[in-house]
Amino acid sequence: MPKASPLVLDAMIVTGNTKAAVKAAGGGSSDLWTVPPDQIHFDPRDNVRPLDPDRVRHMANLIKVNGYDRKQPLGCFVRKVGGEDRIYVYAGQHRYHGALLAISEGAQIDRLPIVIDEAKSVNRTNLIYAGITTNDGEKLTPLQLAEKVVELQELGEPNATICQRLNITDQTIRDVLLLANAPAALHRLVRNKVVSSTLAIDEIRTHGGDKALERLQNAAQQAKAGGKAKVTKKTLGKPVAPKISDVQAKQLLQALQAVLHDAAFGQLEKPTIAGVHTALLPLKDLLDTKRGD
Repeated sequence: MPKASPLVLDAMIVTGNTKAAVKAAGGGSSDLWTVPPDQIHFDPRDNVRPLDPDRVRHMANLIKVNGYDRKQPLGCFVRKVGGEDRIYVYAGQHRYHGALLAISEGAQIDRLPIVIDEAKSVNRTNLIYAGITTNDGEKLTPLQLAEKVVELQELGEPNATICQRLNITDQTIRDVLLLANAPAALHRLVRNKVVSSTLAIDEIRTHGGDKALERLQNAAQQAKAGGKAKVTKKTLGKPVAPKISDVQAKQLLQALQAVLHDAAFGQLEKPTIAGVHTALLPLKDLLDTKRGD
């Protein structure tokens, strides 16, 4: 049986001293800090969305032509690592990596603008909420949202609080949790954009996780054979009507024959009698002799 992907909780963040970290990084002192790019650190666990190389490439191209937009500072916090206060980016990871890529290709960027969260507000729960809400312009996919809802629940957040802070409904939580608990192979279909999250949720709600996976995998094979990369409702088509087996067909014939031989058969409505005769006439050679003849 396919297994769902395990969701592993991250370790608690040990916050550090902002001024010490900025000073150590050679940054400027102001409400909006400016820090050399190579002094900003990155941990993918701090970001709610997986890094998209295509988006990084796009951002790098924009930065190389237009420079880095100082009106778009990176959201950061200070983490204590091995006794050092280090600056970590958690909001704006694609702009950050785009800047690094642009620099590697010749762009001159001495410092990046950053805003550092107060240490007292930094914890895994708040990073998740901030990561989701700051991504509102480019919404998380339902699967990405599902993973974060599960993590928030594991961190003890009530559904009512999650709904309030993310401005979503209970139904949204129920839907994305269907997806979160689906087999890992179905997650891969969604992540690879073979199946939309919406279609996957509909299939899981109707057929359950394992059956939905089977149906979507079959549809993906059919779509690929037809030169298409994605599964749609049309690809899934209508459910195939179950076929009657030979044993079932024989049982139906015997039941209909029993009706024909019943002493009260002549008392049935004329359309019913006609229907029985119409059904059995082509099979008269297969019928048993009437009992008692």
